[in-house]
This record gives sequence, structure tokens and C-alpha cells, in this order.
Amino acid sequence: MDNFVTFYQYFLSHRDDFDALLFDVDGTLSSGGKALPGAKELLEYLEKIKFPYLLLTNDAGNSQAQKAAILNRAGLPVSEERVLASGNALSWWSKHYDCTGKLFFQYGKLGTPSFARLAGIDVTNDPERIGECSGVIAGEGYFDWQIPVESAFNLLLKHPEYPFIVPNPDCYWPSLKFNGMGFGSGALAKLLQLVLKEAGKDVTPVYLGKPYAPIYQCVLDFLKGSYPGQTFTSPARIAMIGDSLSSDIAGANANGFTSVLVLSGITDMEAVRNAENNKKPSLIFRSV
Repeated sequence: MDNFVTFYQYFLSHRDDFDALLFDVDGTLSSGGKALPGAKELLEYLEKIKFPYLLLTNDAGNSQAQKAAILNRAGLPVSEERVLASGNALSWWSKHYDCTGKLFFQYGKLGTPSFARLAGIDVTNDPERIGECSGVIAGEGYFDWQIPVESAFNLLLKHPEYPFIVPNPDCYWPSLKFNGMGFGSGALAKLLQLVLKEAGKDVTPVYLGKPYAPIYQCVLDFLKGSYPGQTFTSPARIAMIGDSLSSDIAGANANGFTSVLVLSGITDMEAVRNAENNKKPSLIFRSV
């Protein structure tokens, strides 16, 4: 960090060390709905030299096209093909656990078009059909939650063996609506898990987004699909750049990627010094 204040400066001198770059969004590329300094220029440079990169986001409430539009309004030139969301990991999960065509109860939002339907999973938000469902998928966003969440609770109470899929594990996130922090879908999932446990049922949510493995297991396939003809054989040659020790850095470390921390978001150097070994970044910069 002493020699290279930004990751962009470092990358210009170490481009050959990497096969691809992964970027977190909030606190890394943007904040408060606006692009952070240097983010636009870095993304434009990557497009110019045709260097592989993806934006890795836990936001499953917006489709790839919707997320790209939000980022464009923030001043970031991003196409939907560069967005890999936790909702995309539903396709990986459905494929590996043979859920194609099965009906799941969904509460909250999962993008338009729905990440679940894109994964071949049938979903309903109708409590009257709860008895037909083979599991629960947690959406997110602002919605009238009580009846849908209670319906999910009763299904899992009766069938604790059913999968409870949570694409976005974040418990809180910066909310422009409240000019502060808002509750994420991970918070609601933990509430359901806690109440189910009190009712005598052990149900462990299946988290898909950072720092959990499914979204990282999707990265190589997603890169190969986005950049045909290129090989991505070593996760260590792919950098995950983000501002969260518990999400971006811990997830990258656990899955063999090079972890890069930027101090433009929720983490400062004191937190880095006090972090557990699994949350220690490989590289640290002031910003992208």
C-alpha cells in the first residue's frame, strides 16, 4: 500500500500476475449510489484492453440487467454480462441437487426475470400453495413480509428436511431509503432459523453468496462463458477486490482466490490488524 495507493496503479505494473479480476460493488466501486473515485476509469481501462473481469454481488433482488442499470446510473459503465450475482448461484445449486421443475415457496424479490426461474426452479409466493412446495427460497427487498415468512416458517416446521435456500447471506447493508443501514435477507433467514430452533427444529440455511462457496464455484464457469477461448485454471490468479473482511476477503481466501482489500468502504486498518487469519487480505489499497 505504501508504493501503490490504488489497485489500479498496482494492476498497471502487475497485470501479468492475474488472469481475471472480481469486484465487489458497494464500498468498492460505488457508495451512496455514486461511483467511487477511480472506479469508472479502471473499468473503462479493463474494457479497453479486453481484460476479463466480473462484478461479484450478493444482491439477488435485482437481475443482472437491473443491477447493470443501477450501476450505469451511478456512472459506472457496466454491461449485464459483467454481473455475477448470488442469485446466479441458484443455477449451480439446482443443477447439483436436481431441483429442476420442483416447486419452491419464495418470499421477497429475486430479480426480474427471476433468478429462480432462470435456474429452472418453479416458484410461488401464494401461501395457499405452500403444501405443494419442496422447499423455501429467500428473496429480499422491501415487501409485506409477515404472511410470506410465516408461511415459510410453517412449511419448514412441518418439513425441516426441506432445503431453505438463501442467495444473499448479508444481514445488513447500506440503505439509501433510511440514510443508514437496512436489514438484509440474511437477517430474516437467521430469525427464521432461531424461531425454528426454539420450536424444536434444526434448519440450517443454504447460503449461496459471498463468503460461501457456491458463488465462487460459479466464477470459473461464468468467466469461461463470458470470455470463450480463454482458460481460467487457477483461482489464485484471480483477484477478489472488496471492502469487507468477513465477506469479500474471507470468501476469497477460503476458495483459493487472491484477496485484495480496499479501504474505501467498511474496513479500516485497525480492523485488519485485529482480523483473524482467514480474514487477512493478500493485498491492501486505499481504493480501486
